[in-house]
Order: sequence, then C-alpha cells, then structure tokens
Amino acid sequence: MTRRWLLSVALALSAAVLFVAWFLMQSPDRVPSVPEQPTAANEWTPLLMQWRAGVSQQYRVLSESSMGMQAATNGSSSIHVHLQGVLDTLILQMENNQALVGMRLSTIRLKINGSTDDETDRALGVPFRVLFADNGMPLRFEFPAEINRHNRSILENLVRTFQLSLKPGDSWITNERNSSGTYAAAYQRTGAYQIHKSKHNFHTTAAGMVNWSTLNSTETIIIEPGYNWIRSMKIEEQMNSEGQGGPAMNIKQSAALDLMPSTQVKHAASLWAFDATTTPSEHRSKINHTVPDLTAEQARRQILATIPVLDATKQGRLSHIHRLRDLLRVHASLPGIILQVLETHELSDRTRADLYLALELAGTESAQAALVQVITDSSWSLKDGMRAIVAMAGVEQPSTESISALWRATQNYAGGERQRMANSATFALGSMGNSLRQAENPLYSSLRSDLLSHALGSGDLVTRSNYVTALGNTQDRSLARDVVVLLDDVEPQIRRVAALSLGTLGVDQVADQLVSYYSEEDNGYVRGAIAESLQSWTQPSDTAMALFRQTVRTEPDESTRYHIALLLSQNLGQFPENEPVLKDIMRSETSKRIRQQVAEALATQ
Repeated sequence: MTRRWLLSVALALSAAVLFVAWFLMQSPDRVPSVPEQPTAANEWTPLLMQWRAGVSQQYRVLSESSMGMQAATNGSSSIHVHLQGVLDTLILQMENNQALVGMRLSTIRLKINGSTDDETDRALGVPFRVLFADNGMPLRFEFPAEINRHNRSILENLVRTFQLSLKPGDSWITNERNSSGTYAAAYQRTGAYQIHKSKHNFHTTAAGMVNWSTLNSTETIIIEPGYNWIRSMKIEEQMNSEGQGGPAMNIKQSAALDLMPSTQVKHAASLWAFDATTTPSEHRSKINHTVPDLTAEQARRQILATIPVLDATKQGRLSHIHRLRDLLRVHASLPGIILQVLETHELSDRTRADLYLALELAGTESAQAALVQVITDSSWSLKDGMRAIVAMAGVEQPSTESISALWRATQNYAGGERQRMANSATFALGSMGNSLRQAENPLYSSLRSDLLSHALGSGDLVTRSNYVTALGNTQDRSLARDVVVLLDDVEPQIRRVAALSLGTLGVDQVADQLVSYYSEEDNGYVRGAIAESLQSWTQPSDTAMALFRQTVRTEPDESTRYHIALLLSQNLGQFPENEPVLKDIMRSETSKRIRQQVAEALATQ
C-alpha cells in the first residue's frame, strides 16, 4: 500500500484506489438508518444556483482526514491529513446551462502525519478548469499538461468533495458519482437558503475501488442570492470497509468550504488560458525532477544514512521517503542499493514497504529495473513480490521491460504458491493500461489486444476471470462490445465478472443486450451482477423498467432483488410506476437491507 494512495484516500474520501481484485468483494448486509419523513412543504422561494461570468470569489478550504487500516497479515496502519488553503474561482463562461469555472489553490498547506512537502504544495497550486452543470455537478475537469495524473486525481476529488445536485422542491434523492463509484444522495431544504445533504451506501463501485460497506455523511450547504456557486458547505463523513479479502478500513473526514465575502478579488482570465489536455504531457521525461547536485558516491552514502533514520521515525516519514526518491534519481546504479539493503538489513515491515514506495516515486528506468528484479526473481519473498507489483502499477511512465515483467509474472507464477502474484500482476496490467490509454501511449494498443485475447481465450477459469477484471480496470469504453459477448460464456464466474466489468466500462451502448441476458440467465449470482451493472445506465428504457418491476416480485436471489430495488429506486422520478412496486416491497420483502433502501427512496418523494 503506497503512501501516495493513502494521501488520495484521506484527502478526498473517494479516491480509495486499490487495483487488486481480491479487495473487490460483496458488501455485507449493512445499511444506514432510514431518514425521517420530510416535513410539509414550505413556501420558500425556489433556490437557484448563480453563475455570473467574469465574477471572482475566494474560499477558505479546510479538511481534516484520518484513515485507519487493519490488514490480516501486515498489522494496522493509520494516516492523518490536514489541508488548509484558499481556493480562487472565476466564472469564465456560462453557456447552455453550463458554467466553465477557473479554479486555483492560491495558497495551500498539506500535512501528512505532521509532515509537509513544498513540491506537492506547488504542484497542487496550478490553475485548472471545471465545467459545471447549472445545478452544481462537475461535468468535466480540464488541466494543463504539467499536472500529473496523481495531482489531477487529488484536485478532482477535492472539488467533488463539495459537489451537489440542486433540484426543485424541498426534498429529493439522486445518484451522484465520484472516483469510488455511484452513491445515493438525499437532500432536504431546511431554510430559505440552506440545504441538508446526506450520502448513503454505494450502489456500484468502480473497478479497482474498495467495496465500502458503509457510507454516511452529514452536510450543510448554504446558497445565497448574490454569490456564485455556493456560499458555504460543511461536511462530516465516515466510510468503512469490512476487510473481506483485504484490509478493514475506516475513514473519517471533516471538511469546510467558506466564501470570503469581505475580500474584493479580481482574477485575470489569462490565468486559465492554458491548452487543456485530457492526460499529462507525453514528454514527462523532460519534466524537471528534483535531482540533488551530488556524485553517485555521495548519494549512495546519503541513502545508506537516510534508511536507518526512516526506520526509527514514527511521525513525519514522508520527508525521508521523498529524500530517498530524489537521491535515487542521481545515478542509475543507486536503486540497486535499495535491493541490497532489503536483502541484508533488519528493517521494520513499514520501512520495507516505504522503500518500495521510494522506488515507485523515483520512477526512473533503473528504479523500474529494480522492481522488475524483485518481481521476476522467485528468491524474493511473496510479500516483497506483491509490494513490487503494487509499486510498478503506480509508476507514472512504465517502460516496455516493466510491462513485460508483469506479463511474465502472470505466466510464471500461475498455479503455484505465488498465484496471488500472478493475479495481482494481471490486475496491474489493466490499471497500467488505463494509464497508457489516457496518455495515448502507443504501447496501449498491443496491451489492449493481449488482455482481450486472454480474456476470450481458452485458459483456466481463474486466469480468464482475472483478465476480464483487468479489462474493466482499463476503463476503456470501447471494450464494452467485446466484453458483453462473454455473457454467453458457459462458466457463471466469467459471466459474472464480465457483467461487473461492464459496469465500469459503461453499459449505455450495450444496455439492451444486458437486459436480454438478464431475462435468459438462470444463475442468480450472475443476474445480480447484471442488475448491479445496469445501475450505471443513464437512460433506462420503459421496457427494461417494466421487466424489473415484474421480476423483483419473483426473483429468488436476495442480492439480485437488492440491486433491482436500487435500480427501481434511483429511477423513481423518471418512472412513477415504480412507486407502488416499491411500496409492495416494503410490505412483503424479508430482507432488511432491501426494505431500508426502499424506505430511503420513498421517504424523499
């Protein structure tokens, strides 16, 4: 588990990115309590969000996050993140009920377990743009080429922390998404300019995400005439995973966004006059990294001196890890020093993990070569091999040899005691494919073809299932029509993982086929996965809704009924015919979690 990953989780709540599929298990039968029935309608003026082009505003941003993780084999770990700064905004353009907003963290201080990093603060202060729907939901993020994937994720998730879906009326329920998946959000007006928002249970989780068993939040939003966007927003949120097949995790966050009305600001639109790129620059090798002005021998001595300090440090370890990262970039021979230390020194388990993180962050060809050595040499322990694979998946610019090493791991370790490494390498190839695809790297074409060939091939059940999951990890929507044919496979496990991968790849282009497969499927395990994936369908058809209104009454599988109930609930506004069916479920359903989910939906109507 990398410290970079932990930062994204704790900062944005929703960036809990775990690409390994053994973490992707079914959530237990636990749901939040049913919200109270809303009070009678008030005669408040309809609440509208304003977007006035050319108007600048500044906000104070404060976020306190803590995450605890308990793994079965590696013990417990925790991280605390404090973020404080000023967010500048300028409405650049308003057109077609959409607002293009320039944003910049003009001041920011980020502390991770009390440790700061000036390089990270500077990187997060680069201007970026967000396209909002007029109801407050972010539709698109635009970044200059110099912002890397990791910092793009942090900035996007920070903005999504304060997202909302404003609708007419005094109460409504809707589905919103963040990087972890799609969740239910219930809104209740509590004043002329004030809204209470609560989030409950993820309907779907994206491939490579933790399957959170509980999600609870209490949020207060103020929208006032005369101000763009929102006046303020305060959030108290908690998420938990039960650790089925992976670490048990708990995240708590308090966050606040407050307008600074007394400050008269005027930002120049030229701050945001960059050419947007959908991915970081292809020429990342030309980006100046921090490389100390040292000889290889001087850097070697400093590496050997820093590792014992890191091992003895309990708080503020990140600065030592970043120091190692920079030292490893001085000369191609230096990553080999890390391997020598790992082989010969007695270090804490935490320090060993952090040394792999330093190699990942260095990202040089020699650092990747060191990771390749651990992955391909079976004399290294299983835990070391797993850590090297995780680190390799996080490298920003993977080399051809790194990709080849993961392929060799999928083949050489299959069927033995290192099967977990083979599985993880497969999932990592999918995640690496997502990075290559976003960067428009020509290596992605052959990787895509090979992953698809293995998924459609004649390998054993576990291997094929892993490759289908890896296809989902690429998040390549063009694969949906290739994956949907796997719903004809003779093996229920393949059909199930294909359905779940389609939920990540996007079901809109194959939704009718999914509905047809659902009608013909005789395995409840697979039907549940199909129903779950269809929750990402943006425009369900009348025919499909009629089918699910009928089958939810007769479906024998509880998990499938649960996902159908979610589908009917989240489309209740568009299909009022769903309401009597949901009320009937309240009377006759034996599953507590289904009744509570339906009660939440009905309470907001």
